[in-house]
Amino acid sequence: MTEESYVLSPASPVRTFRIVAVADGIGAVLLGLGVALGKWYLIIPGILVMVIGAGLIVATVVLGRRVTTKVVLDWDRIMITSGGRTASAAWSEINDVSAAGQTIYLNRHDQQPPLKIDSPRGAGDPVLQQLSGALVARLDQNRGYRDL
Repeated sequence: MTEESYVLSPASPVRTFRIVAVADGIGAVLLGLGVALGKWYLIIPGILVMVIGAGLIVATVVLGRRVTTKVVLDWDRIMITSGGRTASAAWSEINDVSAAGQTIYLNRHDQQPPLKIDSPRGAGDPVLQQLSGALVARLDQNRGYRDL
């Protein structure tokens, strides 16, 4: 059995980028008019709009990376990396699996906290659905189940 990787990431922030592009364009016009006409009351808002736009882009990229979840399935264990944290468990440690909306919970033996796989795109995410099928197959194989 080979290693499989699944990346659950948010949708592309195209809308945010478009809004920032328009806002930065307005800021650049205000800045240009302020400099050309020598009006400081146009320069300051122009600079502020452009800085806020740049901050929004940075926040969007950072948040997108933070909510991305990577799941690696290999022969004997599952590893989940999300928000800079990594958790893993052997297949034999997983007692049962439950799902609630866009989240899959892998409940473990011995009162250990469950592993959580969260999809930022929601329950309809095709990658989450593929991952669900792969989890079922890996757990079945670990327990010796097979099709009749």
